[in-house]
Amino acid sequence: MNEGLVSFTLVSLGLFFLAALFEIGGGYLVWLWLREKKGIWIGVLGGIVLAVYGIIPTFQPAHFGRVYAAYGGIFIVSSLIWGKFVDRTEPDRYEIIGALIALIGVFIMFYIPR
Repeated sequence: MNEGLVSFTLVSLGLFFLAALFEIGGGYLVWLWLREKKGIWIGVLGGIVLAVYGIIPTFQPAHFGRVYAAYGGIFIVSSLIWGKFVDRTEPDRYEIIGALIALIGVFIMFYIPR
C-alpha cells in the first residue's frame, strides 16, 4: 500500500474523530445546560467548543460537501462510542450495523483514489 495514502488516511481520520469529539462534546455541554439545568457557563463553554468544531473540518483536503458527507459517517460512529462511555448505553445490533454501513460510505466517498 502507498505510504502517502496511509499517512493521508490516518491524518484525515484523526481530524474527523477530533471534529466529532468537539461537536459531540460541545453539544453535550449545551444539552447539560438546557436539559439538565446546569449553569449558563456550561452552555457558554459548549458554544465555544462547538465553534472550535466548526474550524477542524477546514483542514481536510477536499471540498465542503465531500468533507461533511464523509464526516456524517464518522459522527454516527462517534456518537455511539460517546453513548457507550459517557451515557453508559450499549448500542444495539441495528445501531452497529447502521454505523458499519455508514463507515463503508465514508471510505467509498473519501478514501478511494480518484
